Amino acid sequence: MTTYPIIEKFTLSFSNISTEIYSLINSIRPDWNSSNTRLVTFTEGLTNVIVGLFDNRNPDDESKTLIIKIYGAQTESFIDRESEINAMKILSEHGVFSQRILIQFNNGIIYEYASGQTCSRENVRKENIVRLIALKLAQMHNVPVQRAEKPYIIISLRRFIQLLDGSSFDLSSIRSDVDAIEERILPRLISNAELGKDLVLCHNDLLVKNIIYNEKTATVSFIDFEYAHFNYALFDIANHFVEYAGVDNADFTIYPGREEQKKWLEIYFQARGMSQKIIDDDLCHLVDQFSALAQLMWGLWGLVQARISQLDFDYVNYAKMRLDCYENLRSKLFEKE
Repeated sequence: MTTYPIIEKFTLSFSNISTEIYSLINSIRPDWNSSNTRLVTFTEGLTNVIVGLFDNRNPDDESKTLIIKIYGAQTESFIDRESEINAMKILSEHGVFSQRILIQFNNGIIYEYASGQTCSRENVRKENIVRLIALKLAQMHNVPVQRAEKPYIIISLRRFIQLLDGSSFDLSSIRSDVDAIEERILPRLISNAELGKDLVLCHNDLLVKNIIYNEKTATVSFIDFEYAHFNYALFDIANHFVEYAGVDNADFTIYPGREEQKKWLEIYFQARGMSQKIIDDDLCHLVDQFSALAQLMWGLWGLVQARISQLDFDYVNYAKMRLDCYENLRSKLFEKE
């Protein structure tokens, strides 16, 4: 029996992928070649190059389709690739998601395809899809994991600031904010004992394009687990709400109001076996506070990407937009300071 992932000492270049890929996948798809398959580049990713490899002989059967992820340049400086792989293994073993990693190579991974369509900022709020997302995230958050020393939000904020040392960006006020967030704000945010369940394995990047909806099976899958880590469940939920904005022409005014949040949280809390009694305006306010943290994290991420990424994307303006959103929410986060 084959044990996955298969480790291959191989470096794959995107410029030569059409010729190099077949020797890399020979152990799992020995009969695939350039004449019976097709490569499709997915453009949604802002960190890596992601390519699908499809079998042309069975166009209606996507079960053998492969996803090839080639890591972005220098992304290992802020992405724990082993954590990503471990998270995918754990979620597969617990039946949360079916996409196994099949091959791990020097600068990327190859994993199974989640059939369906990526969500849009329009359909991600449809009642049937909302329910599926809330249930799936609750299932993910219920997976038992070993407790980490610090929640990911603190790890990521500290790492991004460190990577921006020596840059032209003035981060003095943000450094001060992060100190306060770690030392005083986060310890008091989760004061309700029922929310003690809140530190869990989180996706941490649940934007609409990372959610796959399969209309035929009425299921959703999540993709891109490179930021998956031990974190506050409410951060995962708040970040998802923030990401209703989309990426291209992002509109951060598209954020669910109190009643929409409560309906989402009712589905999630029930699935996690948590008390429905605490779903009120105070809880929604807490979600808003975590939304501020999400905006700060991705704002700093954008500044880091502007320094290192080779992808064609305006990271600086994206970062400024996210940091402006953080400033607008900052008073909620620091209200008792």
